[in-house]
Amino acid sequence: MTTWPRRALLTVLVLSSLAPLTGCTVPVAGFTGVTVTAEGEPLGVILVCHDRIDEARLSPDEPVTGPDAEVAADAKEPAHTDAWTSAEPVTGYTTWPLTAPAGGGGWTPDAPPQALKEGQRLYTLYGTTHDSSWSTGSHSFTLADLRKLRPDQVAYSDGDEVRTTTVADFRAHACEES
Repeated sequence: MTTWPRRALLTVLVLSSLAPLTGCTVPVAGFTGVTVTAEGEPLGVILVCHDRIDEARLSPDEPVTGPDAEVAADAKEPAHTDAWTSAEPVTGYTTWPLTAPAGGGGWTPDAPPQALKEGQRLYTLYGTTHDSSWSTGSHSFTLADLRKLRPDQVAYSDGDEVRTTTVADFRAHACEES
């Protein structure tokens, strides 16, 4: 008779110790990527597969390192994150300018976006919600990555894999792959 209460207590202790681990991330509802205009201006891209997204954030990461990196000698980690708010919750495909002070495409920057630094940083972009109920998978890129894109292409991350495809293919098939 004493075995059952001990097992029950052990089960409760194990399950309660796992509970904090399950609530640490925001569920992913879609993909984030980048494309460029015909003039080469960078655009953020979000494709929501289910639910909604109403904010986007762009953060500079650690300075890029490696044999092909173009790191400025005085590179320091900036203390900023650019953020945009959508006029309406996004439930499908959207784009917006990453560098325009007034925003665009239904997106308004919380403050004028910082300039993207040439060859200096890896940037990470992702979508989220005001209440942190959903997010999109993040996508990291450099300005060199943006220069490789044509206006009809989008680069996005699917897990650890970076994919580059046409905008039409991204819109039609990315949600099927997740």
